[in-house]
Amino acid sequence: MREPYVYAAGNVRVTFDSHIRTSLFQGKFSDGALPDICATDAPGDVILEVKYDAFLPEIIRSLLQSEELRQQAFSKYGACRRFG
Repeated sequence: MREPYVYAAGNVRVTFDSHIRTSLFQGKFSDGALPDICATDAPGDVILEVKYDAFLPEIIRSLLQSEELRQQAFSKYGACRRFG
């Protein structure tokens, strides 16, 4: 699930991704519904992603300054590929 937001100044794109799921290797996608599993370590994890072009406006930067947020790299593709 993705919840996207756009802030015009600086062309800032903010997304919250949750319920990231993957399926095990399946050779034929036309065989019906694929069973899926959670791709993150904890099912309730939410990934906050911030992208911008020229600059990150101070109002957005200040909103991201929180002791409760943890900055780290996370590849949704990589997390899904580890299962198949």
